[in-house]
Amino acid sequence: MTDVTTAPSPTAAPRHPDSHPADPSPAPSRLRAVLASDWVGTLLVVFAWHAVLIAVAVLFQGSMPVGEGYPVKILGADPSLLSHTFRWDSENYLNITHGAYNDPATPWTPAFYPFFPFCLWLVQTVTFGKVGFLAAGMFVNFVASWLAAWALLRIARHFVAGEQAAWLVVAAFLTAPTAFFMHAFYTEAVFCALGFWAYSFALRRQWVLMGLVLMPLTATRITAVLFIGLCFLEFWRAKDWRLRGLLSWHLLWFPAAFAGFAAYAVLLKIMTGDALGMFHAYDTVKTWAYHVANPNFVGTFGKEVSISWDALLTGKPNTWQLLSHLLPVVGLVVLFASSVYTFVALRKDGIPLALFGLASFVMFTFNSNVVSVHRYLLPCVVIYVAMVLASQRHRPLRPALQIWMYATTLVQAAIYLLFVAGNWAG
Repeated sequence: MTDVTTAPSPTAAPRHPDSHPADPSPAPSRLRAVLASDWVGTLLVVFAWHAVLIAVAVLFQGSMPVGEGYPVKILGADPSLLSHTFRWDSENYLNITHGAYNDPATPWTPAFYPFFPFCLWLVQTVTFGKVGFLAAGMFVNFVASWLAAWALLRIARHFVAGEQAAWLVVAAFLTAPTAFFMHAFYTEAVFCALGFWAYSFALRRQWVLMGLVLMPLTATRITAVLFIGLCFLEFWRAKDWRLRGLLSWHLLWFPAAFAGFAAYAVLLKIMTGDALGMFHAYDTVKTWAYHVANPNFVGTFGKEVSISWDALLTGKPNTWQLLSHLLPVVGLVVLFASSVYTFVALRKDGIPLALFGLASFVMFTFNSNVVSVHRYLLPCVVIYVAMVLASQRHRPLRPALQIWMYATTLVQAAIYLLFVAGNWAG
């Protein structure tokens, strides 16, 4: 299936030789072509999405009690237009721009990768410090979430038929339960933008661009390895799964993709003396003690299912049970089902996405818990593609997709309000 939908060029109506030159219908103007382009369409959609989130926060944040995730010392007691974006881990990203890696009082900060703080620093430096950190974060996240939506639209056209279906994939992404983290002072928007564009370039066999995008991705989050694997599988698929097809210099882009991670390791070695501080940081915080590497991911998932079921049986599960057990378990089930369906529906062409989803399932349950997994699921493009693909191929599933997106929108709204109020949201 081609990845670019080209509209048929309009055919000019025949005119009499003596007719006036202004009689024929004018060709589409360049402005109209620009307005109909993907980058403008996704820009407008994402702008509207961010505007709605800002409006909701402004409407409700003044009437909700403040939770522990609200950094009063940094933001002050009175909320501002963008202060709702700054909660929980946002403080760590801000501190990194001020040299927190080198501060012995914050030994946990190496757990937070530097590319998003670098983007913040870059925006503030270019504007000579005239833009505050909240505005800089909003600018970075707006651009990144727009780029993510644009790349996802390009990806969708490889797997679903028709423009409406491709845009539905984008809609499923923006209505995901934790999509609002792309609006917050977090790394989600930047990570999704880089990961989606890397995969989009791989689908178009633009290996050089893919490799260049993968490099900063590995300096954004450790889960970048999942997108490296996805792009490698797509590279192999392009060679028709032949081992001889891997004998190409483009294969070198995959080890080169770890340059971002290597640069971060060098930075930590210089600043802290520990090149692997991003892993050792978890041992410095008592509240992170639940992070214990455990290859028995099946056992971890089974334990979480049991905890979630017990919470449901009480009839009144608390916020922690809902957000740190039940919602992640539901998300993992959806991820697994989406991965299996993608393979069944697309056969060998669906192998990269299917294995990407299954590898994500394993990696997200490797630490003996599923806390925040519902947030980590946001970049899992296989979920959005599989849902729309299934609704196209099975007519009874079309209303089910609409119901699902309506439900996830409500869940996103509820979690977002918890986040704005400073409560735990993942």
